[in-house]
Amino acid sequence: MVGLANVLLLVGAAGLAVAAPTELNVRQSGASTTSPPWYPAPKGGTAASWAAAYAKAQALVSQMTLLEKVNITTGTGWAMGPCVGNTGPVPRLGFPSLCLHDGPLGVRFADKITSWPAGITIGGTWDKELFLARGVGLGQEFYKKGVHIALGPAMGPLGRMPAGGRNWEGFGSDPYIQGIASAEHIKGIQSQGVVATAKHLIGNEQEHFRQGSGAISSNIDDRTLHEVYLWPFQDSVKAGVGAVMCSYNRVNNSAACQNSYLQNGILKDELGFQGFIMSDWLAQMSGVASVLAGMDMTMPGMFKSSHGSECFSDFWYRRRSELG
Repeated sequence: MVGLANVLLLVGAAGLAVAAPTELNVRQSGASTTSPPWYPAPKGGTAASWAAAYAKAQALVSQMTLLEKVNITTGTGWAMGPCVGNTGPVPRLGFPSLCLHDGPLGVRFADKITSWPAGITIGGTWDKELFLARGVGLGQEFYKKGVHIALGPAMGPLGRMPAGGRNWEGFGSDPYIQGIASAEHIKGIQSQGVVATAKHLIGNEQEHFRQGSGAISSNIDDRTLHEVYLWPFQDSVKAGVGAVMCSYNRVNNSAACQNSYLQNGILKDELGFQGFIMSDWLAQMSGVASVLAGMDMTMPGMFKSSHGSECFSDFWYRRRSELG
């Protein structure tokens, strides 16, 4: 009887082994998950608190040529200037090259700066006054180093994957604490004359397989998106954040930086975001499609190579394929 029982168990296990992949593939492949289109991009300047800023911007941009408009929304190359990201200037109108610099934990690649406690450490205090004070301190140091746009705070990854390589930059795996801590940091940073950046939009929950046209897709249903992953970004928009960074990964099988539903529909329309969306470094996967889908600034921009001028991401992935 023991032998017969073992045989029956083996037969049953074999049956499960054959049946399981088909069932899991249907349920987990995500092949049928899509992100609906949302066009056109909503116009900014609809919030009263941003009216003066938009009036100034329109007065300036109306004097620019098309090339100059492209110049101020395109990076000059990875660290091809004082910061990790630098835009082109418009000298005739007195518009400077913008300096975009890391990161959520303080000024990167610099001397005489503070080594701040990690976000996950400060988040564990649940102290709103401390969050604000840390933001003020960060903003002061960025400002004194000549940074216009600080690339932080980080609220994505939220921490779905315990081994996620950048979970520690954020404030914890609870959407509520992430939102409150992010909002207070944004208020503190921007009180010092530096634009804060809410990143990474959205579902950037692991470092593995997150880059390139074949990047992993974070497939998220609408309720989970709103109640979990989007929550800190909502608080950031309410706090008046000036910039948002779209992420490397795909979301519902659409590259985050050309996902019109996320950028146009949810961020700019539903949440009423009035600032600008920049790509993560090398995260732009297309040209016109990304712009129409709501992305406003490409980083790190153009790169000179033996092939002439090309998008840095094109250069990077071409070289990677050449090297095998």
